[in-house]
Amino acid sequence: MYRYTLSSTWARLLACTLLGAAAGPAAAQQCPTSVPRFADEFNGTAVDTSKWEFQNGDGCSYGICGWGNSELQSYQTANASVANGVLTITAKKQRVGAKAYTSARLRTLNKLASGQWTHGRFEARMKTPKGSGMWPAFWMLPANTNVAWPASGEIDVMESTGQKHMFALGTIHYGSSNANHQFLSSSILKQPDSWADAFHTYSVVWTPYKISWYIDDLLYASKTPADMANQADWTFENYKYYLILNLAVGGNLGGTVDNTALPQTLQVDYVRVYDGTQPSLSGPHIAEPNSTASYTVVDEAGTGSTYSWTSPTGQTSTGKSLNVNWGTTGGNVSVAMTNSCGSFTKTLPVTVSPVLSQSVMLDDFEANRKLSYVSVTGTLSQAAANPAPDAVNGSPTVARYVRSAATQYDLISAATNQIPDAAPYVRGDKAFYLDVHSTAPVGTSMLIQLENGSTATASNFPTGRHSRYMARTVTQNGWQRLKFVLDDRLDGATADTAVTRMVLLINPNSFTGDTYHLDNYAIYSR
Repeated sequence: MYRYTLSSTWARLLACTLLGAAAGPAAAQQCPTSVPRFADEFNGTAVDTSKWEFQNGDGCSYGICGWGNSELQSYQTANASVANGVLTITAKKQRVGAKAYTSARLRTLNKLASGQWTHGRFEARMKTPKGSGMWPAFWMLPANTNVAWPASGEIDVMESTGQKHMFALGTIHYGSSNANHQFLSSSILKQPDSWADAFHTYSVVWTPYKISWYIDDLLYASKTPADMANQADWTFENYKYYLILNLAVGGNLGGTVDNTALPQTLQVDYVRVYDGTQPSLSGPHIAEPNSTASYTVVDEAGTGSTYSWTSPTGQTSTGKSLNVNWGTTGGNVSVAMTNSCGSFTKTLPVTVSPVLSQSVMLDDFEANRKLSYVSVTGTLSQAAANPAPDAVNGSPTVARYVRSAATQYDLISAATNQIPDAAPYVRGDKAFYLDVHSTAPVGTSMLIQLENGSTATASNFPTGRHSRYMARTVTQNGWQRLKFVLDDRLDGATADTAVTRMVLLINPNSFTGDTYHLDNYAIYSR
């Protein structure tokens, strides 16, 4: 939550990963307990101030004007209410002093059961807002330490923003000094709906040398010292942390505020802190049609486990894992397990992406071209011989592109009138495909960014950028047909109907000079 910059946000989202490898000494697994060390079920009629402290104002009284992120709100006690078992934090268009918005921020520092903890499972069941410019967060900072941020660390259990409500983010911040601030972040996408459409349980399990993030029963990311450039920066074995709940307005990550969407709310059903972990599942919650996916029980304590898996496709298993052969519809993958710690049932709702077929050929580098190339960083030949015709791509003529090794963000920019509405790409009802043959290593990333060409400039990122889509290469020196999946909804002020430019970024955030052959740049639709 703390002290993002626009440039670091770009780098963070380019660097998103799903799972980190374990490192350091393994923590002893203990049986999960149903009795939390701390809990607020919000069953009263007001915020329980024996558990929570309000932090009010614009941050200046804490020495961090704008709360360290150029935020636009003044936090007020009146913007947090409790009713019907739910805490509601409301962001309003309401002037207080120099700030045009109000909202609320609560923390547990020095409160009931000490209000701060080292290690455990930290979770909140929440419903997040959708309005552009909203920035809800459930996060943790170290308590009563003389070590300055970020050397003392920060754990963000859940963040999202209103314009990219289909993503949830989990992040750790660290670094030897403010000038050396670093972070590791992961995101998880939900399509065709979004995380903001319902309540979900967002959790972190924190052990001395590993931090893992969960939504409901799904493990979606882990970070360890091995993920850091300098493992000595790992600071998460040292301090007690307290919890923070807030809904920021605007700011470096929140972005442009849509005043017409206000008021907006962050709703919290409960907050709980437990010792240890609990069994969860790993595996894709979004599957491609007619694909096979594997699901596994993770974070399991106890001995003598038995398993009973079910799936909507009829596959079953009595082992720790299950392979599901998806067709064209999704459903719940579920496992009932029993061991020396007790009995547990874990369920993962899985969405199968729609079956798409080619609807618009943007450029086949032969007779069909609906793009006008306006800027190219590397060297592009639009009529090259196919280096190795095969079953994926047998076209005689393709494009040849040599990436500029001197450029960190190499791009091919093209004007287009083929995207009158970008909303179907965000939902996953449409997607971009591209045939690629490359000398680059397997796993090389490629991005397609949709922009409003009249407002996006080289120096005003993310202004004018509607959304970004990612694909990674799956083979080397062979043709592959890549599908680009939503990676970010960048600028909420750029309307779905304002896209006039497509930018293809080749292996962004690198200095490589690999050769790529490209073909059949196309739109696929339901």
